[in-house]
Amino acid sequence: MEKTSSNQIDKETEKQLPKEEVFVPSYECKYKINSLNGNNCNIECVLGDISKYGTRISLETPLPIDERIGSVLEMSISTDVLEYNRSLSGVIRWEKKKDTGWEYGIQFDSPIHLDLFRTLHDSLVGIKNRIDSQEPVVPHNDTLSLVFQTKEKIKMVLPLLSELESGLNDYEYAVAYNLKEEIYKATYQLLKPIYEFLKKKSNELYHSLSEKEIKYNFDYIRHELREILFLDPFIKRATTKPLGYAGDFEMMDSIYRDSTEGTNLLGKSIHKCTLNLKSAQAVFHRQNFFYRNILDRLKKTKSRLYVLSIACGPAREVVTLIQNTDPSLLDKLTIYLLDQDPRAITEAKHGIRIALLKTKKQLDFHCLNIEISRFATNPGKFVKHTEIDLIYSAGLFDYIKTRTAQKICNHLYPLLKPKGEIFLGNFSSDSDEIGIMEVMDWSLIYRTDEELVSFADTLSGPKRIDVVSDVLPQKFFHLTKE
Repeated sequence: MEKTSSNQIDKETEKQLPKEEVFVPSYECKYKINSLNGNNCNIECVLGDISKYGTRISLETPLPIDERIGSVLEMSISTDVLEYNRSLSGVIRWEKKKDTGWEYGIQFDSPIHLDLFRTLHDSLVGIKNRIDSQEPVVPHNDTLSLVFQTKEKIKMVLPLLSELESGLNDYEYAVAYNLKEEIYKATYQLLKPIYEFLKKKSNELYHSLSEKEIKYNFDYIRHELREILFLDPFIKRATTKPLGYAGDFEMMDSIYRDSTEGTNLLGKSIHKCTLNLKSAQAVFHRQNFFYRNILDRLKKTKSRLYVLSIACGPAREVVTLIQNTDPSLLDKLTIYLLDQDPRAITEAKHGIRIALLKTKKQLDFHCLNIEISRFATNPGKFVKHTEIDLIYSAGLFDYIKTRTAQKICNHLYPLLKPKGEIFLGNFSSDSDEIGIMEVMDWSLIYRTDEELVSFADTLSGPKRIDVVSDVLPQKFFHLTKE
Protein backbone atom coordinates (compact mmCIF):
# COMPACT_ATOMS: atom_id res chain seq x y z
CA MET A 1 0.00 0.00 0.00
CA GLU A 2 1.34 3.40 -0.92
CA LYS A 3 0.50 6.58 0.92
CA THR A 4 1.68 10.02 -0.04
CA SER A 5 1.06 13.37 1.55
CA SER A 6 2.54 16.70 0.56
CA ASN A 7 1.83 20.33 -0.12
CA GLN A 8 2.45 19.78 -3.83
CA ILE A 9 0.13 21.11 -6.50
CA ASP A 10 -2.51 18.71 -7.85
CA LYS A 11 -1.74 16.07 -10.49
CA GLU A 12 -3.22 18.04 -13.39
CA THR A 13 -1.11 21.05 -12.49
CA GLU A 14 1.96 18.85 -12.01
CA LYS A 15 1.63 17.73 -15.63
CA GLN A 16 2.32 21.30 -16.69
CA LEU A 17 5.68 21.41 -14.88
CA PRO A 18 8.79 21.17 -17.04
CA LYS A 19 9.82 17.51 -17.39
CA GLU A 20 12.98 18.39 -19.24
CA GLU A 21 16.22 19.36 -17.57
CA VAL A 22 15.83 22.90 -16.32
CA PHE A 23 18.13 25.88 -15.93
CA VAL A 24 18.00 28.29 -12.99
CA PRO A 25 19.45 31.71 -13.89
CA SER A 26 20.79 33.86 -11.08
CA TYR A 27 19.49 37.11 -12.53
CA GLU A 28 16.06 38.75 -12.46
CA CYS A 29 13.79 38.90 -15.50
CA LYS A 30 11.17 41.39 -16.66
CA TYR A 31 7.93 40.10 -18.15
CA LYS A 32 5.26 41.70 -20.28
CA ILE A 33 1.90 40.02 -19.73
CA ASN A 34 -0.81 40.44 -22.40
CA SER A 35 -4.29 39.59 -21.11
CA LEU A 36 -6.97 37.79 -23.12
CA ASN A 37 -9.07 40.96 -23.37
CA GLY A 38 -6.21 42.85 -24.97
CA ASN A 39 -5.17 45.02 -22.02
CA ASN A 40 -1.42 45.21 -21.48
CA CYS A 41 0.05 44.65 -18.06
CA ASN A 42 3.78 45.28 -17.46
CA ILE A 43 4.98 43.33 -14.44
CA GLU A 44 8.46 42.71 -13.06
CA CYS A 45 8.89 39.25 -11.59
CA VAL A 46 11.56 36.69 -10.74
CA LEU A 47 12.35 33.71 -12.94
CA GLY A 48 12.17 30.46 -10.97
CA ASP A 49 13.54 28.07 -13.57
CA ILE A 50 13.29 27.54 -17.30
CA SER A 51 13.19 24.44 -19.51
CA LYS A 52 12.84 23.79 -23.20
CA TYR A 53 9.04 23.96 -22.96
CA GLY A 54 8.22 26.33 -20.14
CA THR A 55 9.19 28.40 -17.13
CA ARG A 56 8.02 29.53 -13.70
CA ILE A 57 7.68 33.10 -12.52
CA SER A 58 7.24 34.37 -8.96
CA LEU A 59 5.35 37.43 -7.74
CA GLU A 60 4.69 38.90 -4.30
CA THR A 61 1.05 39.61 -5.24
CA PRO A 62 -1.27 37.71 -7.63
CA LEU A 63 -1.78 38.76 -11.21
CA PRO A 64 -5.00 40.65 -12.02
CA ILE A 65 -7.88 38.32 -12.89
CA ASP A 66 -7.69 39.11 -16.62
CA GLU A 67 -4.01 38.19 -16.74
CA ARG A 68 -4.20 34.79 -15.08
CA ILE A 69 -4.63 31.28 -16.50
CA GLY A 70 -4.94 31.29 -20.28
CA SER A 71 -3.28 34.66 -20.78
CA VAL A 72 -0.71 35.22 -23.51
CA LEU A 73 2.78 36.18 -22.36
CA GLU A 74 5.77 37.89 -23.98
CA MET A 75 9.07 37.91 -22.12
CA SER A 76 12.30 39.91 -22.25
CA ILE A 77 15.31 39.42 -19.98
CA SER A 78 17.38 42.16 -18.37
CA THR A 79 20.16 41.97 -15.77
CA ASP A 80 22.28 44.31 -13.73
CA VAL A 81 25.06 43.94 -16.30
CA LEU A 82 23.31 44.31 -19.64
CA GLU A 83 19.89 43.97 -21.22
CA TYR A 84 19.04 41.09 -23.50
CA ASN A 85 15.71 41.37 -25.34
CA ARG A 86 14.15 38.25 -26.75
CA SER A 87 10.44 37.82 -27.29
CA LEU A 88 9.19 34.47 -26.01
CA SER A 89 5.51 33.82 -26.51
CA GLY A 90 3.64 31.49 -24.23
CA VAL A 91 0.51 30.88 -22.16
CA ILE A 92 -0.02 30.92 -18.39
CA ARG A 93 -1.10 27.37 -17.51
CA TRP A 94 -1.29 27.31 -13.70
CA GLU A 95 -0.88 29.38 -10.55
CA LYS A 96 0.11 28.36 -7.05
CA LYS A 97 -0.11 30.23 -3.73
CA LYS A 98 3.14 30.13 -1.72
CA ASP A 99 4.23 31.59 1.60
CA THR A 100 6.37 34.16 -0.21
CA GLY A 101 3.75 35.11 -2.81
CA TRP A 102 2.41 33.57 -6.02
CA GLU A 103 3.97 31.29 -8.62
CA TYR A 104 2.83 30.92 -12.24
CA GLY A 105 3.68 28.23 -14.78
CA ILE A 106 4.27 29.32 -18.37
CA GLN A 107 4.11 27.01 -21.37
CA PHE A 108 5.97 28.28 -24.44
CA ASP A 109 4.21 28.24 -27.80
CA SER A 110 7.21 26.50 -29.33
CA PRO A 111 10.30 24.86 -27.78
CA ILE A 112 13.27 27.11 -27.08
CA HIS A 113 17.00 26.41 -27.16
CA LEU A 114 17.84 25.94 -23.49
CA ASP A 115 21.57 26.09 -24.25
CA LEU A 116 21.01 29.72 -25.29
CA PHE A 117 20.01 30.64 -21.75
CA ARG A 118 22.94 28.75 -20.24
CA THR A 119 25.39 30.43 -22.57
CA LEU A 120 23.82 33.80 -21.82
CA HIS A 121 24.03 33.17 -18.10
CA ASP A 122 27.69 32.11 -18.21
CA SER A 123 28.58 35.13 -20.34
CA LEU A 124 26.78 37.56 -18.02
CA VAL A 125 28.43 36.12 -14.93
CA GLY A 126 31.84 36.25 -16.61
CA ILE A 127 31.33 39.87 -17.66
CA LYS A 128 30.10 40.87 -14.20
CA ASN A 129 33.04 39.18 -12.47
CA ARG A 130 35.51 40.94 -14.75
CA ILE A 131 33.83 44.31 -14.24
CA ASP A 132 33.68 43.87 -10.46
CA SER A 133 37.34 42.87 -10.16
CA GLN A 134 39.48 45.79 -9.04
CA GLU A 135 42.57 44.86 -11.02
CA PRO A 136 43.78 42.10 -13.36
CA VAL A 137 44.98 39.02 -11.48
CA VAL A 138 47.69 36.71 -12.78
CA PRO A 139 47.22 32.99 -12.03
CA HIS A 140 49.68 31.42 -9.63
CA ASN A 141 52.72 29.76 -11.23
CA ASP A 142 51.62 26.38 -9.89
CA THR A 143 48.22 26.95 -11.50
CA LEU A 144 49.81 27.65 -14.88
CA SER A 145 52.04 24.60 -14.50
CA LEU A 146 49.11 22.34 -13.57
CA VAL A 147 47.07 23.45 -16.59
CA PHE A 148 50.01 23.16 -18.99
CA GLN A 149 51.08 19.70 -17.84
CA THR A 150 47.52 18.33 -17.85
CA LYS A 151 46.92 19.60 -21.38
CA GLU A 152 50.21 18.20 -22.62
CA LYS A 153 49.57 14.79 -21.06
CA ILE A 154 46.13 14.60 -22.71
CA LYS A 155 47.47 15.97 -25.99
CA MET A 156 49.98 13.11 -26.22
CA VAL A 157 47.33 10.38 -26.07
CA LEU A 158 44.33 12.09 -27.71
CA PRO A 159 45.21 11.19 -31.35
CA LEU A 160 45.77 7.57 -30.35
CA LEU A 161 42.45 7.46 -28.47
CA SER A 162 40.61 8.92 -31.48
CA GLU A 163 42.24 6.40 -33.80
CA LEU A 164 41.35 3.54 -31.45
CA GLU A 165 37.72 4.64 -31.16
CA SER A 166 37.42 5.09 -34.92
CA GLY A 167 38.75 1.58 -35.46
CA LEU A 168 36.20 0.11 -33.05
CA ASN A 169 33.36 1.76 -34.95
CA ASP A 170 34.41 -0.08 -38.12
CA TYR A 171 33.67 -3.49 -36.62
CA GLU A 172 30.35 -5.30 -36.76
CA TYR A 173 28.02 -4.05 -34.00
CA ALA A 174 27.96 -7.22 -31.87
CA VAL A 175 31.72 -7.66 -31.93
CA ALA A 176 32.44 -3.98 -31.49
CA TYR A 177 30.12 -3.70 -28.49
CA ASN A 178 32.02 -6.34 -26.56
CA LEU A 179 35.34 -4.84 -27.59
CA LYS A 180 34.21 -1.36 -26.56
CA GLU A 181 33.42 -2.45 -23.02
CA GLU A 182 36.88 -3.96 -22.69
CA ILE A 183 38.51 -0.91 -24.22
CA TYR A 184 36.64 1.39 -21.82
CA LYS A 185 38.10 -0.52 -18.88
CA ALA A 186 41.60 -0.52 -20.38
CA THR A 187 41.65 3.19 -21.26
CA TYR A 188 40.37 4.08 -17.81
CA GLN A 189 43.33 2.27 -16.25
CA LEU A 190 45.76 3.89 -18.68
CA LEU A 191 44.41 7.42 -18.21
CA LYS A 192 44.00 7.11 -14.44
CA PRO A 193 47.58 8.40 -13.72
CA ILE A 194 46.77 11.66 -15.58
CA TYR A 195 43.61 12.10 -13.51
CA GLU A 196 45.51 11.27 -10.33
CA PHE A 197 48.10 13.90 -11.28
CA LEU A 198 45.35 16.51 -11.66
CA LYS A 199 43.79 15.45 -8.35
CA LYS A 200 47.09 15.55 -6.42
CA LYS A 201 48.34 18.85 -7.84
CA SER A 202 44.99 20.62 -7.52
CA ASN A 203 44.74 19.59 -3.87
CA GLU A 204 48.27 20.85 -3.16
CA LEU A 205 47.41 24.09 -4.95
CA TYR A 206 44.18 24.55 -2.97
CA HIS A 207 45.98 24.29 0.37
CA SER A 208 48.81 26.60 -0.75
CA LEU A 209 46.53 29.48 -1.81
CA SER A 210 44.86 32.10 0.34
CA GLU A 211 41.05 32.16 0.42
CA LYS A 212 41.07 35.19 -1.86
CA GLU A 213 43.31 33.45 -4.43
CA ILE A 214 41.39 30.17 -4.57
CA LYS A 215 38.43 31.38 -6.61
CA TYR A 216 40.41 33.09 -9.37
CA ASN A 217 42.95 30.30 -9.78
CA PHE A 218 40.38 27.52 -9.88
CA ASP A 219 38.16 29.55 -12.22
CA TYR A 220 41.20 29.73 -14.50
CA ILE A 221 41.77 25.95 -14.30
CA ARG A 222 38.12 25.23 -15.11
CA HIS A 223 38.15 27.60 -18.07
CA GLU A 224 41.40 26.26 -19.52
CA LEU A 225 40.51 22.56 -19.08
CA ARG A 226 36.84 22.98 -19.97
CA GLU A 227 37.04 21.28 -23.37
CA ILE A 228 38.65 18.21 -21.79
CA LEU A 229 36.67 17.97 -18.53
CA PHE A 230 33.28 18.62 -20.13
CA LEU A 231 33.61 15.37 -22.07
CA ASP A 232 32.53 13.85 -18.74
CA PRO A 233 28.79 14.63 -18.25
CA PHE A 234 29.19 14.48 -14.47
CA ILE A 235 31.85 17.20 -14.35
CA LYS A 236 29.92 19.26 -16.91
CA ARG A 237 26.78 19.16 -14.77
CA ALA A 238 28.70 20.01 -11.59
CA THR A 239 30.22 23.06 -13.31
CA THR A 240 27.23 24.35 -15.30
CA LYS A 241 24.71 23.67 -12.48
CA PRO A 242 21.53 23.45 -14.60
CA LEU A 243 19.39 23.40 -11.44
CA GLY A 244 21.33 26.25 -9.87
CA TYR A 245 23.56 24.14 -7.60
CA ALA A 246 26.04 21.26 -7.75
CA GLY A 247 25.22 17.90 -6.19
CA ASP A 248 21.67 17.74 -7.55
CA PHE A 249 19.66 14.51 -7.73
CA GLU A 250 20.84 13.70 -11.28
CA MET A 251 24.49 13.87 -10.19
CA MET A 252 23.70 11.57 -7.27
CA ASP A 253 21.87 9.21 -9.59
CA SER A 254 24.85 9.17 -11.94
CA ILE A 255 27.00 7.90 -9.07
CA TYR A 256 24.43 5.20 -8.24
CA ARG A 257 24.16 4.11 -11.89
CA ASP A 258 27.94 3.70 -12.18
CA SER A 259 27.65 3.24 -15.95
CA THR A 260 29.93 4.14 -18.85
CA GLU A 261 28.96 7.67 -19.85
CA GLY A 262 30.77 10.34 -21.81
CA THR A 263 31.02 12.15 -25.14
CA ASN A 264 33.79 9.91 -26.52
CA LEU A 265 36.38 7.41 -25.36
CA LEU A 266 38.33 10.09 -23.48
CA GLY A 267 35.13 11.40 -21.85
CA LYS A 268 34.09 7.91 -20.77
CA SER A 269 37.49 7.33 -19.21
CA ILE A 270 37.38 10.66 -17.35
CA HIS A 271 33.85 9.83 -16.16
CA LYS A 272 35.04 6.50 -14.78
CA CYS A 273 37.90 8.26 -12.99
CA THR A 274 35.45 10.78 -11.51
CA LEU A 275 33.10 8.10 -10.21
CA ASN A 276 36.06 6.32 -8.62
CA LEU A 277 36.98 9.35 -6.54
CA LYS A 278 36.63 8.67 -2.83
CA SER A 279 34.24 11.63 -2.68
CA ALA A 280 31.91 9.99 -5.22
CA GLN A 281 32.22 6.64 -3.47
CA ALA A 282 31.33 8.38 -0.20
CA VAL A 283 28.04 9.50 -1.75
CA PHE A 284 27.36 5.93 -2.81
CA HIS A 285 28.29 4.65 0.64
CA ARG A 286 25.85 7.01 2.34
CA GLN A 287 22.87 5.21 0.86
CA ASN A 288 24.19 1.91 2.25
CA PHE A 289 24.88 3.53 5.62
CA PHE A 290 21.31 4.76 5.99
CA TYR A 291 19.84 1.59 4.46
CA ARG A 292 21.62 -0.48 7.12
CA ASN A 293 20.59 1.90 9.92
CA ILE A 294 16.90 1.70 8.97
CA LEU A 295 17.07 -2.08 8.54
CA ASP A 296 18.80 -2.59 11.91
CA ARG A 297 16.10 -0.61 13.68
CA LEU A 298 13.34 -2.48 11.89
CA LYS A 299 14.80 -5.77 13.10
CA LYS A 300 15.10 -4.56 16.69
CA THR A 301 11.73 -2.86 17.17
CA LYS A 302 8.42 -4.61 17.77
CA SER A 303 6.38 -1.47 17.19
CA ARG A 304 6.07 0.82 14.15
CA LEU A 305 9.24 2.67 13.11
CA TYR A 306 8.93 6.30 12.00
CA VAL A 307 11.73 7.74 9.83
CA LEU A 308 12.30 11.18 8.27
CA SER A 309 14.79 11.88 5.46
CA ILE A 310 15.77 15.54 4.96
CA ALA A 311 16.86 16.52 1.40
CA CYS A 312 16.14 12.97 0.28
CA GLY A 313 17.20 13.34 -3.38
CA PRO A 314 16.34 10.16 -5.35
CA ALA A 315 16.12 8.18 -2.05
CA ARG A 316 18.08 5.20 -3.36
CA GLU A 317 18.50 3.82 0.16
CA VAL A 318 14.72 3.32 0.32
CA VAL A 319 14.74 1.49 -3.02
CA THR A 320 17.54 -0.76 -1.70
CA LEU A 321 15.53 -1.33 1.47
CA ILE A 322 12.47 -2.43 -0.52
CA GLN A 323 14.53 -4.77 -2.69
CA ASN A 324 16.32 -6.49 0.20
CA THR A 325 13.94 -6.42 3.18
CA ASP A 326 11.36 -8.96 4.26
CA PRO A 327 7.76 -7.70 3.74
CA SER A 328 6.95 -8.26 7.42
CA LEU A 329 9.63 -5.72 8.35
CA LEU A 330 8.58 -3.20 5.69
CA ASP A 331 5.04 -3.31 7.05
CA LYS A 332 6.34 -1.75 10.30
CA LEU A 333 7.92 1.26 8.56
CA THR A 334 6.52 4.75 7.94
CA ILE A 335 8.98 7.02 6.15
CA TYR A 336 8.75 10.70 5.24
CA LEU A 337 10.89 11.88 2.31
CA LEU A 338 11.43 15.64 2.11
CA ASP A 339 13.12 17.67 -0.62
CA GLN A 340 12.62 21.22 -1.89
CA ASP A 341 13.35 20.19 -5.49
CA PRO A 342 10.16 18.81 -7.13
CA ARG A 343 12.28 16.88 -9.64
CA ALA A 344 14.03 15.04 -6.82
CA ILE A 345 10.68 14.15 -5.25
CA THR A 346 9.39 12.92 -8.63
CA GLU A 347 12.50 10.76 -9.07
CA ALA A 348 12.16 9.36 -5.54
CA LYS A 349 8.48 8.52 -6.05
CA HIS A 350 9.19 6.85 -9.38
CA GLY A 351 12.04 4.70 -8.02
CA ILE A 352 10.07 3.59 -4.96
CA ARG A 353 6.92 2.79 -6.94
CA ILE A 354 8.85 0.71 -9.48
CA ALA A 355 10.59 -1.20 -6.66
CA LEU A 356 7.25 -1.87 -4.95
CA LEU A 357 5.69 -3.10 -8.19
CA LYS A 358 8.60 -5.40 -9.00
CA THR A 359 8.81 -6.90 -5.51
CA LYS A 360 5.03 -6.88 -4.88
CA LYS A 361 5.66 -5.32 -1.48
CA GLN A 362 3.97 -2.48 0.41
CA LEU A 363 5.42 0.58 2.10
CA ASP A 364 3.86 3.52 3.92
CA PHE A 365 5.84 6.42 2.46
CA HIS A 366 5.06 10.14 2.29
CA CYS A 367 6.73 12.54 -0.15
CA LEU A 368 7.00 16.18 0.94
CA ASN A 369 7.96 18.82 -1.62
CA ILE A 370 8.76 21.65 0.81
CA GLU A 371 11.51 24.23 1.14
CA ILE A 372 13.88 23.16 3.90
CA SER A 373 13.68 26.53 5.67
CA ARG A 374 9.88 26.44 5.66
CA PHE A 375 9.79 22.88 7.00
CA ALA A 376 12.35 23.62 9.71
CA THR A 377 10.28 26.52 11.03
CA ASN A 378 7.27 24.30 11.73
CA PRO A 379 7.97 20.62 10.96
CA GLY A 380 4.94 19.42 12.90
CA LYS A 381 2.73 21.08 10.26
CA PHE A 382 3.93 18.65 7.58
CA VAL A 383 4.77 15.48 9.51
CA LYS A 384 1.66 13.97 11.08
CA HIS A 385 3.55 11.75 13.51
CA THR A 386 5.66 13.96 15.78
CA GLU A 387 7.56 11.20 17.59
CA ILE A 388 10.17 10.13 15.05
CA ASP A 389 12.60 7.26 15.69
CA LEU A 390 15.22 8.26 13.12
CA ILE A 391 15.91 11.53 11.28
CA TYR A 392 18.71 11.64 8.75
CA SER A 393 20.17 13.80 6.00
CA ALA A 394 22.77 12.44 3.60
CA GLY A 395 24.25 15.54 1.96
CA LEU A 396 22.39 18.73 2.88
CA PHE A 397 24.81 19.80 5.59
CA ASP A 398 27.76 19.79 3.17
CA TYR A 399 26.32 23.05 1.83
CA ILE A 400 24.93 24.97 4.81
CA LYS A 401 26.67 27.14 7.39
CA THR A 402 27.00 26.07 11.00
CA ARG A 403 24.46 28.60 12.34
CA THR A 404 21.84 27.33 9.90
CA ALA A 405 22.71 23.74 10.84
CA GLN A 406 22.20 24.61 14.50
CA LYS A 407 18.80 26.15 13.79
CA ILE A 408 17.69 23.09 11.83
CA CYS A 409 18.82 20.77 14.63
CA ASN A 410 16.88 22.88 17.14
CA HIS A 411 13.72 22.42 15.07
CA LEU A 412 14.25 18.70 14.45
CA TYR A 413 15.03 17.75 18.05
CA PRO A 414 11.42 18.15 19.33
CA LEU A 415 10.26 15.71 16.64
CA LEU A 416 12.30 12.88 18.16
CA LYS A 417 10.79 10.38 20.54
CA PRO A 418 12.87 9.43 23.62
CA LYS A 419 15.97 7.53 22.41
CA GLY A 420 15.27 8.81 18.90
CA GLU A 421 18.33 9.58 16.76
CA ILE A 422 19.57 12.10 14.20
CA PHE A 423 22.30 11.32 11.65
CA LEU A 424 23.70 14.11 9.46
CA GLY A 425 26.33 13.35 6.81
CA ASN A 426 29.18 15.78 6.13
CA PHE A 427 32.44 15.58 4.19
CA SER A 428 35.56 15.56 6.32
CA SER A 429 38.19 18.31 6.38
CA ASP A 430 40.77 15.50 6.07
CA SER A 431 39.75 14.83 2.45
CA ASP A 432 42.61 14.84 -0.06
CA GLU A 433 40.18 15.55 -2.92
CA ILE A 434 39.13 19.11 -2.08
CA GLY A 435 41.21 20.40 -4.99
CA ILE A 436 39.63 18.21 -7.67
CA MET A 437 36.19 19.02 -6.27
CA GLU A 438 37.02 22.72 -6.70
CA VAL A 439 38.23 22.07 -10.25
CA MET A 440 34.73 20.87 -11.16
CA ASP A 441 33.22 23.71 -9.06
CA TRP A 442 31.58 21.32 -6.62
CA SER A 443 32.32 23.36 -3.51
CA LEU A 444 31.42 21.87 -0.13
CA ILE A 445 31.85 22.80 3.52
CA TYR A 446 34.36 20.33 4.98
CA ARG A 447 34.26 19.91 8.77
CA THR A 448 36.26 18.51 11.66
CA ASP A 449 34.75 16.42 14.46
CA GLU A 450 34.60 19.49 16.69
CA GLU A 451 32.75 21.49 14.03
CA LEU A 452 30.22 18.71 13.60
CA VAL A 453 29.61 18.45 17.35
CA SER A 454 28.93 22.21 17.39
CA PHE A 455 25.67 21.55 15.48
CA ALA A 456 24.14 20.85 18.90
CA ASP A 457 25.69 23.83 20.76
CA THR A 458 22.45 25.82 20.92
CA LEU A 459 20.21 22.82 21.49
CA SER A 460 18.65 22.47 24.94
CA GLY A 461 17.35 19.15 26.20
CA PRO A 462 18.80 15.76 27.23
CA LYS A 463 21.04 14.42 24.49
CA ARG A 464 24.15 12.44 23.67
CA ILE A 465 26.39 13.63 20.84
CA ASP A 466 29.10 11.77 18.98
CA VAL A 467 30.67 11.61 15.50
CA VAL A 468 30.65 8.45 13.42
CA SER A 469 33.70 8.29 11.15
CA ASP A 470 33.83 6.53 7.81
CA VAL A 471 36.70 4.95 5.89
CA LEU A 472 35.85 7.42 3.13
CA PRO A 473 36.30 11.23 3.49
CA GLN A 474 33.04 11.77 5.37
CA LYS A 475 31.63 11.74 8.89
CA PHE A 476 28.19 11.58 10.47
CA PHE A 477 26.96 13.87 13.23
CA HIS A 478 25.02 11.61 15.60
CA LEU A 479 22.56 12.81 18.24
CA THR A 480 20.53 10.59 20.58
CA LYS A 481 17.66 12.08 22.57
CA GLU A 482 17.86 10.91 26.18
